[in-house]
Amino acid sequence: MTTPQTLSLVLLLVVLVLAIWKKVNIGTLSLGAGLILVLAAGIPTKEIYQDFPASLVVLIIGVSLMFSHLEISGSIRWVIDGAFRVVGERKALIPWVGFVLGGFLSTIGIFSSGPVAILVPLIAFISVKYRGTYLINALGVIIGAVSLGMSPLNPTGATVQKLAADAGVTYSGWGLWFVTLIVTIVTLAALQVIFGILGRRGKLLVEPQASHVEERNATGGRVENVPYAVASLVGLAVFILCVVVLTFDVGLTAMAVAALLQLIFRPSQKAMFSQVPWGAVLLIGGLLTYLGLLRSVGTLDAIQSAMDGAASGVLVLIALAYLTALLCNVESSALGVLSMTMPLVFGVFADSPAIFWIVAAVAIPSGLMVMNPIHIAGTLVVGNAEEERQNDVFRAFLATSLALTAVVPGLLALFPLVVGL
Repeated sequence: MTTPQTLSLVLLLVVLVLAIWKKVNIGTLSLGAGLILVLAAGIPTKEIYQDFPASLVVLIIGVSLMFSHLEISGSIRWVIDGAFRVVGERKALIPWVGFVLGGFLSTIGIFSSGPVAILVPLIAFISVKYRGTYLINALGVIIGAVSLGMSPLNPTGATVQKLAADAGVTYSGWGLWFVTLIVTIVTLAALQVIFGILGRRGKLLVEPQASHVEERNATGGRVENVPYAVASLVGLAVFILCVVVLTFDVGLTAMAVAALLQLIFRPSQKAMFSQVPWGAVLLIGGLLTYLGLLRSVGTLDAIQSAMDGAASGVLVLIALAYLTALLCNVESSALGVLSMTMPLVFGVFADSPAIFWIVAAVAIPSGLMVMNPIHIAGTLVVGNAEEERQNDVFRAFLATSLALTAVVPGLLALFPLVVGL
């Protein structure tokens, strides 16, 4: 390795350690590291912007602004309340309604933090009626909302596809989403059985905080501006038609729908912008820009050559699958972790006939780790639980996340091994 290549890896390691240790946005650190690398390697400063993922940034902001209309207008409450009314007294279906709602919102492109932030408090409210179901109900929301972000319309799925395209690799984006769907359904079903058994033994019978329930009762589910709510749903339908059937650009289409609704109904611009996950925008912009610099100085090629000569494909696959899952347990952004590990996957296995299953083995488990209490999703569930039981919830979610870390990557790695690396 050359000196710039070695420096680029050292800086990346420092970025990762500081992001985990000091809880600093990894995108901010990546851009700072990029400046150091540019100066040290003698690269023209303007090159740092050549790999800035403008299309992904527009996608995240555009879809978030469109989603803000659904939330501000109240139309999303129609959808959610209607779905849970259908369930009625069948409490075993509640986790699956949360799974479907969260999964649908992520599939159409909404960054997972949005559905999770809306649905987890709602699940807390609904779970009061069905004692002992709060944790599995919340898990249904988290698993659906985060894991099904592998959709090509979602920033996570789009990022993985962009990294693949940069490496000259192609795979079925919707195929990956479908495999993710199957894996998450099996996972949620297994967890529902396990949590049910523990519940019957008197364990994990955790209820939501009363204050959160009272807050939901006070706010209710009223829609103040019915035309605005209807128009927001129509806009969502048009968006889905345009991007799925007509294959329009996701980000630009979402921006167009959001702009039209804003011009007609004039909601608070401040309220709209507050729905944009600016931290995710900075993360993806900064980290992918830095990874572009790694390609420019030849670091990724050097890593690929070293891995090809040092170990078998089987060991590399298993190592990358478990490394990704473990990092997702300690770094609060699964998207950030995938942005670092997937270039290695595509570099080492670009010509493999099993590339689709290799991507699945490494990428899919990342979404299941977000129930870990260090993540926003896990923290929301802990925060909505009874105060005296929050430590129990923390331990239960941490144990569940670590158990899935131990099992899922290994099982998924069997598929590419059967196909043949």
